Amino acid sequence: MRRSHDRLSSAIRALLVLTIVANVVFFAGLMLPGDPAPEIIDIAIPILAQWAPVGVFWLVAVRTRFARPEVVLAAAGVTCNAAADTFYTLAMDSSGELPSPSPADIGYLLYYPLILAALLVLVVRQSQGSLRPALFDGAVASLGAAAVLAVILGPVFTDAASGTSVLGNAIAGLDPLFDLILITAVVAISASPALRIGTRWPFLVAGFLLFTGADIAYALLTRADAYAAGTPLDALWTMGVACLAIWVDGVTRLPADARTPEPEARVLPVPALAVLAGLAVLLIATQTPVSPVALILAAATVVLAAVSVLSRHAAASRMLRSRERLVTELQALDRAKSDMIHTMSHEMRTPLTSILGYLDLVLDDDLSAETQARLHVVERHARRLQDLAANMLMLTRLDAGEDHAVSTPVGVERMLRRVEASARPLAQSRQVELRVSADGAHTVSGDEGELELALAHVVDNAVKFTPAHGSVDVDVRTTAGSDGTPHATVTVTDTGMGISPDDLPRVFDRFFRGSHAQQHAVQGSGLGLAIAREIVRSHGGEVTISSELGRGTVLRVDLPLQPSPALSSSPRLVPER
Repeated sequence: MRRSHDRLSSAIRALLVLTIVANVVFFAGLMLPGDPAPEIIDIAIPILAQWAPVGVFWLVAVRTRFARPEVVLAAAGVTCNAAADTFYTLAMDSSGELPSPSPADIGYLLYYPLILAALLVLVVRQSQGSLRPALFDGAVASLGAAAVLAVILGPVFTDAASGTSVLGNAIAGLDPLFDLILITAVVAISASPALRIGTRWPFLVAGFLLFTGADIAYALLTRADAYAAGTPLDALWTMGVACLAIWVDGVTRLPADARTPEPEARVLPVPALAVLAGLAVLLIATQTPVSPVALILAAATVVLAAVSVLSRHAAASRMLRSRERLVTELQALDRAKSDMIHTMSHEMRTPLTSILGYLDLVLDDDLSAETQARLHVVERHARRLQDLAANMLMLTRLDAGEDHAVSTPVGVERMLRRVEASARPLAQSRQVELRVSADGAHTVSGDEGELELALAHVVDNAVKFTPAHGSVDVDVRTTAGSDGTPHATVTVTDTGMGISPDDLPRVFDRFFRGSHAQQHAVQGSGLGLAIAREIVRSHGGEVTISSELGRGTVLRVDLPLQPSPALSSSPRLVPER
């Protein structure tokens, strides 16, 4: 099956190459000086240029097992056109014309409804409701194109209506009418980016524009008795069919049920151009007589464009109101969540304090070693719950934007010494060397309790994620901030497990625990760094982090120094690296 598909694809590529070569030779031959052109240019090459694309269409239909109706209909249409052209070429007189009506007209007239049916099937298969948002755009574009074509083809329709032969009049009128319908259909499709008509959609548009453009030029030249066979105009029909063959080979490579919109590059300003075209027709009508049909189409284009703008404005207003309601509801839910967390955390603290108090009393009694060990487990988990409740309360207070309870000058070194004393037991139990270098005098302004809590979270986090025999180094120095003002930068460097590149952007997210933390069963709620950053930012500072998996992590807490006259004697500013 795969081999057969490959052979079909190879045959299609070969026919496409033959089609392109035939068209190049045909066009070049028509450009050669001399009249008449050789028979191979006037007869053989154009017939080849018509039938090679027919082969492409039918081979594509076979490749899809005739499961794509649009391909079968289009193949039938180009077959009728090729048969009509072949008859015309073989039966025309020495001047290159064939009296109408003739059997060739049957093929030409069948081509249009078959191609339009193929486009309709393609639109229906690919839209499935996604066409609705572009309905106004397509209608505006098609009306604008129809208005322009009605002006251009008005004389042709007038001549067709004034003829003496009913059949001749019908054929003379149907040809330009089908051209008008086909052009408007293609313009409407081009105006709808929601349709997925293949990656080679420009070839579809170019093909129909070439074909119908040649038809319109032929009709106007014939009306003026200026058409002559063997001119480059004859090559436009075969070039149009060649473009359609290139397009159909590409569109059948899409899944049959593909409905995903194409890239933004396919979005064209067709509706806007159509409105300009309608306005141009109305302007021309003020100076030159224009057919009533063209005037109606032009006016309908402008009116429908106005309706489209008003409807979109109304839709945008409804969407805006809906989003405002949604934002209000989300804000209410967020407040309810914060209130619930605050209430739960607050209500947890009282029983936990009581539990821990009674545990202390029980542990003071003469108990067996096994009982004491069990009670210590209870105590440890109770303290974890107490810490979690405190963290949750802190987050709700920070979210509420409450001002710091106390804002006073705070010595960074003094805070670090207290943090070191608090973290030392944890570091010793994990066999981690904790080194704190807190010499000098760095004073910041803020809530000392909050800032100490932030630094404690950072240092505890580094100790917890450093394996046995590792180290955690903490130092503070004066640096220059981005605005040139002096800052106190606390750097915490550990030799821990590090953070993966995927997890690093999320380490400050609430309740986030990295993949390595879960793998190594490191205890924690995922709130420590989130709280630390919120506190530091509320004090005008920033927390940054860098890490290498398996090597360790460096975290910097940057706080603006308190302005004071004594600042001039502070340590020399060191640019942040």
